[in-house]
Amino acid sequence: MTEVQKKWYWEADLNELRKTDGAYVFGFQVEGARWDMNSGVEESAPKVSFSIVPVVVCKATVISDKKDKQSYECPVYKTVDRMNTYVFMA
Repeated sequence: MTEVQKKWYWEADLNELRKTDGAYVFGFQVEGARWDMNSGVEESAPKVSFSIVPVVVCKATVISDKKDKQSYECPVYKTVDRMNTYVFMA
């Protein structure tokens, strides 16, 4: 499970991060969209292909057979080249 936080890595409180289960990750980018801190993903700005995503909390969870309508499964790749660089669904 991943959850995008409403802060950048330089705004993160390290003491707060240590109390949480999971891993805090920074460096994700979305292609063909942009990230807005208040509303989430929006349409990309003209002539801007990539947008940086704020800090993301990654936690291991048990997979359920039921689909959650409040979540979106997004593939995560290591590089822009999507050939053999698939990592996981976020």
